[in-house]
Amino acid sequence: MSKLRDILPADLGRDRLLDSEQSAEFCGFSLAHWRRLYRAKKVPAPVKLSDRKYGWRVGALADFIAEKARAA
Repeated sequence: MSKLRDILPADLGRDRLLDSEQSAEFCGFSLAHWRRLYRAKKVPAPVKLSDRKYGWRVGALADFIAEKARAA
């Protein structure tokens, strides 16, 4: 298994998916506020995992946070 880890790209962590609760916590929002932002399309687009399950890429969330910090 360690050999596989050695050949994978270093930025693979940016492709990791977080669920809604994890994404909200990662960005510093409550889950309710995260859902409001999602409905208003003010957060990065999620990846649809199933009919009712969405995930957000860590890289997209990190870019979102950085963009908000630059704008402030």
